[in-house]
Amino acid sequence: MTLVHDAAPTPERLAHNIELRKQMEIALAALSHSERTAFVMRHWEGCAIEEIAEVLKSSSGAAKNTVFRAVQKLRLALQPFVGRGTQVRVMGTES
Repeated sequence: MTLVHDAAPTPERLAHNIELRKQMEIALAALSHSERTAFVMRHWEGCAIEEIAEVLKSSSGAAKNTVFRAVQKLRLALQPFVGRGTQVRVMGTES
């Protein structure tokens, strides 16, 4: 008999995802308004740095730094939750 892998997430995985979502919401709420705006625009909406700078009424360099700070704060806030040798990756930050 051939076993077919069930692609559905396990109950443990579902619980983990729910907890991760809660932690992400808490971490996002802890960001400043400009950091949250910059992060969401860049990593969820895919906006260019110039667009973010315009919305934040700042220079491109300042907008880039704001995105960077937001990502660093989120990584730090989520690291204890993720832990166990895995990394939190944010779209567009791969190197």
